[in-house]
Amino acid sequence: MKDTKKILCHFSFYDQVRIQEKLEEMAEKGWMVHQPGNFTWTFKRMEPKKLRFSVTYFPNGSEFDPGPTESELTKLDFCAQDGWTLAVRWGVMQIFYNENENAVPIETEPVAQVENAKKSMRKNVLFSHLMIVALIIYYMVMQYSMFRRDPVEYLSSPLKAYQIPMWICLLLASLYELWFYFHWTHKAKKMAEEDGVFLPIKSNIRASYILLAFSTLLILFAFGSSKKYLIFGLCWSGIMFLIACSANVIKKKLRRKGVSRGTNMAVSLGSVFLLTILALGILVSVIIGSGISLTGGGNAVGTYEHNGMIWDIYDDPLPLTVEDLTEIDGNWSKEMDHQETGIIAYTEYEQRALYTEPREVPNLSYAIIDIKATFLRDYIRQAVLNSRQDEVHDGFVFTDHYEPVDATIWDADEAYQVHWSDSVLDTYLLFWDNRIVEIKFYWEPTVEQIATAAEILSQS
Repeated sequence: MKDTKKILCHFSFYDQVRIQEKLEEMAEKGWMVHQPGNFTWTFKRMEPKKLRFSVTYFPNGSEFDPGPTESELTKLDFCAQDGWTLAVRWGVMQIFYNENENAVPIETEPVAQVENAKKSMRKNVLFSHLMIVALIIYYMVMQYSMFRRDPVEYLSSPLKAYQIPMWICLLLASLYELWFYFHWTHKAKKMAEEDGVFLPIKSNIRASYILLAFSTLLILFAFGSSKKYLIFGLCWSGIMFLIACSANVIKKKLRRKGVSRGTNMAVSLGSVFLLTILALGILVSVIIGSGISLTGGGNAVGTYEHNGMIWDIYDDPLPLTVEDLTEIDGNWSKEMDHQETGIIAYTEYEQRALYTEPREVPNLSYAIIDIKATFLRDYIRQAVLNSRQDEVHDGFVFTDHYEPVDATIWDADEAYQVHWSDSVLDTYLLFWDNRIVEIKFYWEPTVEQIATAAEILSQS
């Protein structure tokens, strides 16, 4: 028979009433609270008793304190006079129990009780959530800037596209906590001053859990889109978990040795920073040293040497190849890079002649954009057209834009050709309903070759 047990506790840190009710229920079953936690609480076996619990908050307390401060000791002596025994401390939280069900409450002044809870919440909720909100907003502004620069690449990348709703969920969770803090303190202060009643803290923690769960689901979607992403995400999550556990162990050991709050905090937080930098460096070194790429298409099927360097050869499936358009024989490396979300599928194809081949062997490259979210079609089409813009420097115009051409030979809705510098390149931008294709020929294509390319690219 185990002498300890852990249970999931779905209540807020400041939900005094629910915590007290749960602890009294556990005491009647023969379990005394031993160690509170963010998600699970640990209990130790005891003789079943009907106890009365009281959850109080001491704003000047800290989880880094080696023991009770003088002010806390004074409070403990005061509580002991009325039969209240300290069960456990957890940061600013103190949990007492009393065998006398009719014992005098520890806190009897509603105004002082509200002020005490307000200071504790301000220390543990207000600052941290304001920082989180500020960081999330800053990060989202950066993400929006990346989206504006290249919406196709951004919206087709699971790691990027799924981050926006994920950060919105985290932002809403933090804003809810801030709203609850200001709403409760205003209402509780008014009731305490006018009615002499303490308003219990009852936050809807399930709302935060739902937002956090949805945010986690989006992370899984993002990293689960690729085996490489998934492995990287799992490795990094495991590393961060180990770092958190290590920091917690360091904090507890320093606390048991009587190290001061300031020193304990500096060492614990410093260890998190150093271990994170070290872990990130090691992970990046492993990725670079092993040649692992978090982006890119398939795996190389071979290598060859040219000018003293080793080059990879790829043989990814390409819908349109040089062989489909010409009768030239040669050796190529064929590479595909695909990324996709529920909004856009974006695939880049490149058929590159090996450097050992004669100059007559041409290259071919193209990209296919399939727009799944049709309401974004016009925006994406315009963004792609605007991706090339003329630039003016010191009065000189650097030409780089798409010019309309006859779309009928492509059997497309619209067709454009790149105008660069003082010439027109053999690079075309084509629109078919929800599909956009940019194709770059490394030769001047014939009408027949254009027809073949259009037939394949519009339907593949």
